[in-house]
Amino acid sequence: MLEIAAIVGAVLVGLLLIFVVYRAARTYDAGAHATFITTKGGDFYGALRAPMTIWDPRIKVLREKNAPAINIMTTDATGAYFEKSLVANRTGEISLRVHTCAPRPFHSTTTDKRQLVIKPKVAFQLDIDRIQIPTQMESFGTTFAARIENLFDNAVSEYEDQDVFKHQREIEQRVLRELQDIEFPADETRPSGMPLGIKVYEAMFSFERPQKPINKDLANGPMAYDNEHLDDLVDMLEKANPATVETLMRMLELQTRQNIVQMLCKSGGLVAFTAQELGLSERVVERARYGANIMKPAEPPPVAASASAPAVAPAVVAETPVAKPVDAATAYYGLGAPKGQKAAEPAPEAPTA
Repeated sequence: MLEIAAIVGAVLVGLLLIFVVYRAARTYDAGAHATFITTKGGDFYGALRAPMTIWDPRIKVLREKNAPAINIMTTDATGAYFEKSLVANRTGEISLRVHTCAPRPFHSTTTDKRQLVIKPKVAFQLDIDRIQIPTQMESFGTTFAARIENLFDNAVSEYEDQDVFKHQREIEQRVLRELQDIEFPADETRPSGMPLGIKVYEAMFSFERPQKPINKDLANGPMAYDNEHLDDLVDMLEKANPATVETLMRMLELQTRQNIVQMLCKSGGLVAFTAQELGLSERVVERARYGANIMKPAEPPPVAASASAPAVAPAVVAETPVAKPVDAATAYYGLGAPKGQKAAEPAPEAPTA
């Protein structure tokens, strides 16, 4: 009798242990944050919506090698791109939280043939009512990223380069509306695309111009600008104030003159330039008395004396000042240091007969 009771007790303990283990293995914490895909007889059975224990052994949860592959491209806090899986393969848990799909940057061409680097981001959530769609797709993340890139490229390419920033919000709203229309078309008989089983909440993007080095080919001209960089300058100056353009051109001219002077000075030789030669002033530099330099209006060059002019008396020649040399730079540096010079003494008068 005791043996029978012991056997019955052992069986009951074994059944209890099996019940506890089975319940722990078949209980799934589903809810608003996550779900699990179940199959029955090889067919889709449903998605779990609340924490529950599956007692029917014919119902199985897709996990391990049978878990669906739902991967997206996104970024971390530092802006680095990486591939993120929305499914935990070990348990088969599928995340229902809001995620951000961020495809890698791509180039888009505007109507004025300018290149922009577009960095899009889309906030979305898997729709539990249509969860079988992404779980049955071979490459959900690739399809979703390609769709985002295509819609943003189409929207950006309808504007000129300088108008993209002004219409950025309109472009984002347009892409968001198109993504939502694909998922929930107004006319279900005529969808605009294949639904992905998601809910889209926000579409945004940032952009920048590609950084290309200036072409140093000498065939492009003295500024070494290629056609694309010249087009950028034209776009910048096209709608600018004429006074601003004139000032900018003057600054470029002065910068060019400075570059010439620096290049010649590096040659190792002595090079002298006047302010007039460099275009810095329309007045010439003249040396006054006591070595002080002053600026005075430019005077026309003296007219050379004709050969038939009467000869000048010796006494008059002595009183006539010496003619200035033609080369102003040579005369300037030939005078030596300004502080070491003294005022010139008047020449003695010639004795009269």
